Amino acid sequence: MYGALELTHPEVKSSDISAHEVYGDEFFKETTKYNPHSPYSASKAGSDHFVRAFHDTYGMPTIVTNCSNNYGPYQFPEKLIPLFINNIRHRKPLPVYGKGENVRDWLYVVDHARAIDVIFHKGKVADTYNIGGFNEWKNIDIIHVIIKTVDRLLGNPEGHSEELITYVMDRMGHDLRYAIDSTKLKNELGWEPSLQFEEGIEKTVQWYLDNQEWMDNITSGAYESYYEDMYKNR
Repeated sequence: MYGALELTHPEVKSSDISAHEVYGDEFFKETTKYNPHSPYSASKAGSDHFVRAFHDTYGMPTIVTNCSNNYGPYQFPEKLIPLFINNIRHRKPLPVYGKGENVRDWLYVVDHARAIDVIFHKGKVADTYNIGGFNEWKNIDIIHVIIKTVDRLLGNPEGHSEELITYVMDRMGHDLRYAIDSTKLKNELGWEPSLQFEEGIEKTVQWYLDNQEWMDNITSGAYESYYEDMYKNR
């Protein structure tokens, strides 16, 4: 599959800042020792430990899940995929950290929801399950797919928006790779992702193009007036 990578560990190590950052930057399983390096990732690791402690102390039925990067409808545009879709639409720069070589595993949000449902009904109490897409991509490869898909659906010539790519300085502590192994979930509970990235990105781009008013309300900040109107007199 275009852009897919073998599950190999990078030589560079750095801090963790995303949804599966509690383990550090190794390709991890449910049994991998937690290894957070930033306050953000440490707080997430702490929340997992709190959940397990409530089970161990009070017998509360709990299950912990860790997921890879989600994408799909209704994602706020500060995230990479909706940001780039919107910026291409408005002919704005597409900011790429470093050389775009950071690697992420991508999980379509509907597949994530399916996994949570399966785990809720069939998972073992006090157990942990990883939810990944078996779908690792370099950021720059994702960006090329997004550009190609958006340009095609907008009726632009192929490669029309490639010139919008703008390389910017990488974030401090930005992980080179987030890697997650959801083999346990597949083998024990029978779940696996229904879409490959090219299929999921086609659905995602089409959704944002079909719901441009929603995106415009988010980026303009107009949605905030809803809360002001609803709660200003309470």
